[in-house]
Amino acid sequence: MPRVGPLMPYADVMSPQRLIRVLANAASMGVLVAAGCQGSQARAPAAVTAPGVARGSLPAALVTSPIVSTREWRWNSVEGIEIDTRSWTIRSSLRSANFTGSLPAFYEAALRNYRTGLVELPAPPRRLEACVFGTREEWSRYTEHRLGSEAGPYLKMGRGGFTSGGEAVLYDIGPRDTLAIAAHEGWHQYSQTTFKYSLPVWLEEGVACFMEGFRQPAGAPEPIFLPWRNPERYAELRTAARKSRLATLREVLEGSPQSFLETSRDAQLAYYAQVWALVHYMRDGEGGRYRAGLEAMLADAVTGAIPDRIKSSDAIPDERARRLALSSKSGIWLVLVYLDQDYERFERGYDRFVGSLIEANSWDHIMRGETPIEFEPAPAGK
Repeated sequence: MPRVGPLMPYADVMSPQRLIRVLANAASMGVLVAAGCQGSQARAPAAVTAPGVARGSLPAALVTSPIVSTREWRWNSVEGIEIDTRSWTIRSSLRSANFTGSLPAFYEAALRNYRTGLVELPAPPRRLEACVFGTREEWSRYTEHRLGSEAGPYLKMGRGGFTSGGEAVLYDIGPRDTLAIAAHEGWHQYSQTTFKYSLPVWLEEGVACFMEGFRQPAGAPEPIFLPWRNPERYAELRTAARKSRLATLREVLEGSPQSFLETSRDAQLAYYAQVWALVHYMRDGEGGRYRAGLEAMLADAVTGAIPDRIKSSDAIPDERARRLALSSKSGIWLVLVYLDQDYERFERGYDRFVGSLIEANSWDHIMRGETPIEFEPAPAGK
């Protein structure tokens, strides 16, 4: 995997107290103004002090940092740092100043991506909260504390994290992979706190995967989010196809990450790759035929208008089916209501799209964050 610009070395290991001094110094030197979108009105927060760390010693990732305040954070025997930005509260027991210092700018850039990457969406009603632990053991103990009797399935999963009640809980699996998961779980945080009506599972997970792709230019203060730059999902899609592990689209729409995990971890990874491809298909496939429907679905989730759209749609004429559509968070219902009343046409188009992605084998395009295939106009009458 490519390196993540300035985030790499763990040689900058520091205590929480030292991290606070470094981060506070970054905030005190006016770098908040450059990142704050507040122009000359930005002010250094009173909660931050500058106990004498030379500017030249600051990690590159802290330049134009959006930090508002920092303080020590403790949970049981875990010691760390709590950072407030304009939109996030980040609790971290990471010991790397570079890695810790990259989180504020990364999270703020991720939130901008959630709000603009597919359609214009509103700001969340409150700060979003994330815990990033330094070790899996710390994460496991907090997961047991946070989820109680429901922690079992999460403790059994491989590398990853989860979001519950708008809080993301992650642990260090290396800078790039940790940040990709932060971007994925951050979407869940955003949607859980901002949407009045939750999306169907396949779209919620698909958009979260769509939001993972990014590039961190060397020396740049924040990442560039590129939805195609997701080699993990692309590789898994091609591997699953080669091993005949791709599910049908209907199985994807009617399933969930948990249901696929019951089959195998590989089946779950294939599911994530397929919903990642599905969001790309809805945005760009078939000559852009489905983009307006995707945008309308997201906008209606924000306002809570999805149930009214289901009730008034003639795409589901059967009353029993309409009740099922209103009560279910999976299935083909919202495809029929928002995207295409001819489900078979939608599915055929998706299968063609995935086939093109698999055949492309264009890793150079993926790593540049570009589409690996050329889109064609929607086929008439098909």
